Amino acid sequence: MKNRDDADKKDVSAYPLIAYVHVPKTAGTTVKKILNVCAFGGDVVDDPASFLNLARKFAWIGGHVPRDHLASGLIWIDRPIEYFSTVREPAIQLVSNLDFAWKRAGEDHYYDLHTLRQQQVDAEVMSTDFSDLAAVKSLLLRRAEYFLNTQSLYVLGADFLYISDDEFARRLATYTYVANDTDLPKLYRTFGFAQLPENVDEIRENVAKPHFDARIFDSPEMREFLAYHHRHDQRLYAAVRRASWPAEGRRPFRPAFLGGQVFTFENFDEQAYLYSNPEVAAAIKRGQFRSGRAHFEIFGYKENRMRRRWVLPTAPASEQKATAANSYASSVLERLRERRGDRARIVPELQTPDADRAKAAVPSAIT
Repeated sequence: MKNRDDADKKDVSAYPLIAYVHVPKTAGTTVKKILNVCAFGGDVVDDPASFLNLARKFAWIGGHVPRDHLASGLIWIDRPIEYFSTVREPAIQLVSNLDFAWKRAGEDHYYDLHTLRQQQVDAEVMSTDFSDLAAVKSLLLRRAEYFLNTQSLYVLGADFLYISDDEFARRLATYTYVANDTDLPKLYRTFGFAQLPENVDEIRENVAKPHFDARIFDSPEMREFLAYHHRHDQRLYAAVRRASWPAEGRRPFRPAFLGGQVFTFENFDEQAYLYSNPEVAAAIKRGQFRSGRAHFEIFGYKENRMRRRWVLPTAPASEQKATAANSYASSVLERLRERRGDRARIVPELQTPDADRAKAAVPSAIT
């Protein structure tokens, strides 16, 4: 009985899907690194078919896809969804986004990986004189869709310019948690994994050195310019920092398939590799690979596959002395398990609170 119970706990599709909206230059690479260490997931591209394929079998998905587009692609998934995101101080995020043009242009196979339009934008950024206020303003106005109010576009949706204060509050409250640049460790804990990596607060990915002098962004003239043209991101950032997120009080309720040491040609172990990568073991049974070693030599070493171990919650969420957020998650999970037999569609209640809860969770919009 215990083995069957443990097997049930390892079924990640029985738990809400973690959907991470990765806003550019808001520590998203670090967040996805931590998610990848905790469980199998998938980095989505702007293709609804990929959303569904990954969401059916993984604990989490994430990528540079706006929330409204991601949600429309997941409409047919038969499991609850919890949305997460991160935001950053708007001027700092803007500078980092501009600065990334240099790093992107230095990538291997840059011209194959990026569209002609992206290459044109990068060339404009790198040829701009960042000591000339007029030149910087001109760049930002010409390429506003790439740099101004990017966080609002990703977190709130393409129509963020036109939504009311009530709708702003409702959309933000549909997230389980949105972290800002001062509280990332809280985000990791709201994922609900049974265990996090020991050094979780020290992991930093994709930290780039500056390629231009950004002091012009501290000038009164630029601050005035951003106060108008970048005001939607400023409004969003202020609201996120002041918001109350019920999920902060939840206890661990989902299993963690923790990754540790990366497999190499020197330390490779067939049985450990198959245990750590059950989809590879399934592919071998289907005749797609001769062995785990064959998969590793073709794909695994390039993917930095890790030696993994299961860590299960100490007790079902329904048996814990839980907060309201925990109890709410437990009730949805219980209903999901009861109805899995007929694969009935579960209304994603975890991310659709009523208007009263939305207004309570998020402060009035800043004008």
